Amino acid sequence: MVRSRPRKELKRKPPYRTPNKIELIVCEGSATEPAYFNALRRKWRVQINVISPSESEPITVVERAIAKKKEMAKLGIPYEKVWCVVDVEIPPHNTLDKAWEKARETDGLELILTNPCIEYWFLLHFKKRTAPFGNNADAMDALNAVHPSYKKSRIGFDILYPRTDTAIKHSREVLEEKRCGEYLRDCNPSAHIHKIVEHLRNIAAL
Repeated sequence: MVRSRPRKELKRKPPYRTPNKIELIVCEGSATEPAYFNALRRKWRVQINVISPSESEPITVVERAIAKKKEMAKLGIPYEKVWCVVDVEIPPHNTLDKAWEKARETDGLELILTNPCIEYWFLLHFKKRTAPFGNNADAMDALNAVHPSYKKSRIGFDILYPRTDTAIKHSREVLEEKRCGEYLRDCNPSAHIHKIVEHLRNIAAL
């Protein structure tokens, strides 16, 4: 008589799933940008760390990202990709050129700019604009005209998120129409945040 195997041996082992690789986003802003990227993190369930340095100068953001990248590598948990998110501002930050060069010299790190500020990226969710802004306040006014409830401390992610594809489309079109290069310092207005958004959505789909 052939003995049947114990019940526990008949159970299939759960499929092994390679854990998602961890990425890092270092934001110039301490409230608005982290709120947006953390909302995307929760929405898409991607493994990203979102942090802000105590100082908002572009070079400080890049140096903080490099330090954190080295710190995690020593712990055996290297970041797959590191992003630095910085507003160009009007007039541009004094250390922006230095930050751009330092980012270019660092493997696995990319400096993402919005010109003049993050509010322009949010505006692209509603409309495409290629006319320059005189200052950051102009960009805020343009956004409030189409997104009246927006505040830096309360971005209205549920209103923005359904328009993500529209924002990406508009952002790409503006870059093409204005013939902006990779460095957006003198390309007002423009944004490269769609690069992060598309990347996070792609890894969420894996």
